[in-house]
Amino acid sequence: MTALHDTSSAPARLHRLHLRAVEPGRHATLKQVGRQRSARQHVERLRLFAAMRSRPPVFAYWSAALVHGLPLLCPPPATVHVAAVGSADHADHGIVAHRRTGERPAVRKRDLLATPVPETVAALAGRTSFVEGVVLADHALQTGAYGERVPLTTREELLESAGLLRDPQERRRALAVARFADGRAESPLESVSRATMALVGAPPPDLQVRLHDLEGVFARLDFVWPGLGLAGEADGAEKLQHPAFRQFPDVREALAARTERDRRIEAVGLRVLHWRWATGRRVDLMREFLRREGVPLDPRTRLGELELGPGS
Repeated sequence: MTALHDTSSAPARLHRLHLRAVEPGRHATLKQVGRQRSARQHVERLRLFAAMRSRPPVFAYWSAALVHGLPLLCPPPATVHVAAVGSADHADHGIVAHRRTGERPAVRKRDLLATPVPETVAALAGRTSFVEGVVLADHALQTGAYGERVPLTTREELLESAGLLRDPQERRRALAVARFADGRAESPLESVSRATMALVGAPPPDLQVRLHDLEGVFARLDFVWPGLGLAGEADGAEKLQHPAFRQFPDVREALAARTERDRRIEAVGLRVLHWRWATGRRVDLMREFLRREGVPLDPRTRLGELELGPGS
C-alpha cells in the first residue's frame, strides 16, 4: 500500500485526507481504509466469538451483514447478533439473540454461519431506516454495469423475507425497501441519493442512462430527468474538490476530464447536477439542493407511492 505524500506546508489535518493506492486502479482515503480495517476487525471478532461457543452460532442482523460483506451505512453496534436457539429474543453480556422469521437454512460464508442474505437484508431494513435498507438491498441485487455480477438474492426473495417480519412497522418498511431496491446502483452513494431523493418527493429518475454524440457513447449518467432536462451525478470523490490535492497531475487530469464530460452532456441538452456524500445522505440537504436546482418536489404523493410514512 503506497501513499501520495503532500510536500507542501498544508496543515497536518490535511494529511489525514491523503489518497492511498489500495490496489491497481483504485484509491481510497485514510478514513476509508480505516473503515475497511474496522469491518475486518469486526469479522475477526465474530470468528473469536464462534470459536468460544460449544456449537457454531448463526449470526444475524448486523453481524450477518458483516459476514456477508454487505455495506453498512452506519457503524455496526458493538454487540454480537445471533439467531436465538429458543423462540424468544433475549440479550446478555453484549450478545443479542433474535428469533428468526425465515425458514431457509443458515448459509456458510467465511467459515461462519449466518442468516441468508434476503433474511438479513429484510431484518435490517425493518430495524434501521429506509435509506440504510436501500443501501443493503441495492447491493444484494447488484448486477454490475454490464450484467457481469451475480446478484446475492432476488427481489422476490427480499419481498418474501420482508413479508415474514412480525412487527407491522418493520414489515412495512422492509417491503417498501424491497420494492424500491434496484440492482443498477453502482455504489452506496447512488443508493443513498436515490432514497433521499424519493423521501423528499423528487420524481423518479431514469438510472444509468448512456449518452452518445457523433463520437459515440461518452457517458453513463447515474440519474436523468428527461422531462426536466436535468442529469444528476453522485460524486463520492470529495478529494477532487480539495485544494490539497490539486497539485497532483492525476487529480488535475481527472478534473479536466470531468469538465469536458459535463460540456458534452450539456451539448446534448442536459444540465448536470453534482453532489457528494454530505448532501446525498441527508434528507434536509437533499431537499434544499433539489429545490434550489428547480426539481419539483411532492413528498406526500411520493411517500404514498412508496407506502411509507413520514420519518422513514
